[in-house]
This record gives sequence, structure tokens and C-alpha cells, in this order.
Amino acid sequence: MWLKLKPVLFLISLLPLARWIYLYSAQQLGQDPGLWLMSSSGQTTLSFLIITLCMTPLRQLTKQQGFILWRRMFGLFTFFYATCHLLLWSGMERHFSFALMGKDIVERPAIVFGLFNYVLLCILAITSNQAMVRKLGRNWRRLHRLVYIVAVFAVIHAIFMQRSDASIADIYAFTAVVFILLVWRIVAQRIRQQRIQQQLQAIKPK
Repeated sequence: MWLKLKPVLFLISLLPLARWIYLYSAQQLGQDPGLWLMSSSGQTTLSFLIITLCMTPLRQLTKQQGFILWRRMFGLFTFFYATCHLLLWSGMERHFSFALMGKDIVERPAIVFGLFNYVLLCILAITSNQAMVRKLGRNWRRLHRLVYIVAVFAVIHAIFMQRSDASIADIYAFTAVVFILLVWRIVAQRIRQQRIQQQLQAIKPK
């Protein structure tokens, strides 16, 4: 069932892109299409990042391993929409001008957080395939814990980039969800370590 649903979820995940293309071609993005697309692509990226982070807690709560089959796909869609966000900023906002982009980097902390996050997402996307999982071994799990740093920096980026058209409630909601997921991760990790210690103590010779 999980594998059968994957193509459906893949198509659903493309809906934001299809919506942008339709609204842009129909000239329904208002007076500043670039600003609207920047805001929408940023929110979409953060939404997919949160969906990706939710896969592990859902697996732990439901004991359904199928959620892990979807995690990589949602993670790659996070990277895809982050790439769209970056291209919209560099293209529609800064017209691919290195001078303007450099000025943004120097003057706006949000851009620094955003670019640093994108570098981390690139690393996670490149190492998300099975070949890299086998090659890195245990280090793969350690590397992919960077996704939690990405989540924190993404929220900071969103707060810095808050504009008049952005919903403060949305930013608070994203922040709350990321905080809950981080707490869940910390608590789950501690419980796991305690269980391992108890198992080791149980098999120790008396």
C-alpha cells in the first residue's frame, strides 16, 4: 500500500508548482509577482521540510515502517522547492546580478541563513541515495541529523524575511511545529539510549 501511494503523493507534491505556473501565466499574482512567488515558495519549502520531519515521529507513534518509504521523497521535494525559492530570489528579485546578490548577503542576515541552509540541503540531497547510505554507514545517520539544524535556520530565515504580505500567524505556527518536532527528537533519543543501557545491564554477568 505504501509504495502504491507514493506516485499519488508525488503528483500531489507537484501541485504548488502547477499552481504557480497557472497563476503566473494567467497574470493573477498581483502587482508584484516576484514577491508573491518568493513568499509562496518559501512557505512551501518550509511545509515540505516539516512534512519530512514528521515521518519519523509518525513511524514511532503508529509502528508503521511505511512512513520511512515516503521520507526521502518529501526530503527531495523540500530541496526542489528550496531551489525554486533560490532561483526566484536570484532571478526575479535580483535579476541574476552578482552585485545585487552580494549586497543582499552583506546587508541582510536572512539571506545568509537562507544560503547556508541551502548548502546543507544540497549535502542532504546528494547523500540521500542508497549508495551513499552504504558508503557512509553509521555516519549517514549523523550527517542527516543536520536536517534539524536546517529546520531551525529555516524558521529564523522566515522570521527575518517577514514582510507585509506574510502572515505572522503562519510563522508562529511553523515555529511551534518545528519546536515540537525538535523536542520529540530529543525525548525519543533519550528514551532510546535508556533502553539500550537497560538491555546492556540486563545481559551483564552478575
